[in-house]
Amino acid sequence: MVLVLSTVKLSPEKQAALEREFPEVTLSITQDMAAVRERWSEIEVLVSQLGTELTPDFLNQATSLRWVQIFAAGADLLPFTQLKERGIQVSNVSGIHKTAMAEQAFCYLLGFVRRAAEFMPAQQRHQWRRPKGFYAFSQLKGKTLVVVGAGNIGQEIARLGQAFGMQTVGVNSDGRAAAHFERTYSTAQLKEAVGQGDFIVVVVPLTPATRGLIGAAEFAAMKDGAYFVNLARGPVVDQVALTGALKTGRLAGAGLDVFDPEPLPADSPLWDLPNVTITPHIGGWAADYWDNAWQVFRTNLRQFLAGEALTTAVNLDLGY
Repeated sequence: MVLVLSTVKLSPEKQAALEREFPEVTLSITQDMAAVRERWSEIEVLVSQLGTELTPDFLNQATSLRWVQIFAAGADLLPFTQLKERGIQVSNVSGIHKTAMAEQAFCYLLGFVRRAAEFMPAQQRHQWRRPKGFYAFSQLKGKTLVVVGAGNIGQEIARLGQAFGMQTVGVNSDGRAAAHFERTYSTAQLKEAVGQGDFIVVVVPLTPATRGLIGAAEFAAMKDGAYFVNLARGPVVDQVALTGALKTGRLAGAGLDVFDPEPLPADSPLWDLPNVTITPHIGGWAADYWDNAWQVFRTNLRQFLAGEALTTAVNLDLGY
């Protein structure tokens, strides 16, 4: 029997269905790793939200561990060196976030051009306040959307951008073509790419190569009055440089879902900037998130038991 330990909650119905489908699996569910310490050496598969259970103590004891399934797309919290040395496979749930995150991006973009945030205080005060003239509003149609990170999520953002009549520009590691992008650039050409954008959306994974990817030089390369969105990870962006670009008006506004650190400290100047929309790292959330994540796990489990490659395998060298 293959012992699968999950620290992700699963309904009794789903647990029973999984055990019926995979009779060779023993599924144990707990949120208290210490309570099952005596079984650590037997665990072959660990199912986790982010992989934070992979402490040195656990890895030293988990001598049978062969595969880790995380229920997130970002794998930046994993101990890649130790996993690689042990030959432990890792998979994520890449792909299930793309709809929610693309729609979150356009929540910000539409809010920018339709000035949505400005009307909320007036509504709360029961005041009928209109901007002076049609010129106060912009449109997405005809504007250039630059997406830094042209994977599953980035391609869905670009697809929606094209539906709004936007020009779409993508950035990935080597500039290879990607669906729904009219042209793509490599990260070595990042400043050239972001300089074209009326709207810049960042959705890269956090890796050593992308930490600090967007800094003062990149903000200086952007158009005056561009809008910036970060749905990636906080450390991908130099937050001090971002704050400066917003304060000076270099950027017209920003939609920020991720920060460094998180939670965003109460004394951060970002809270008080009128041209910033802040959300608490919820860009990938949706009602069907867990169901979709478990479907990915079921597929990967079937492949793991058959000795096949995992559909959503994480490259331990690249970190995603």
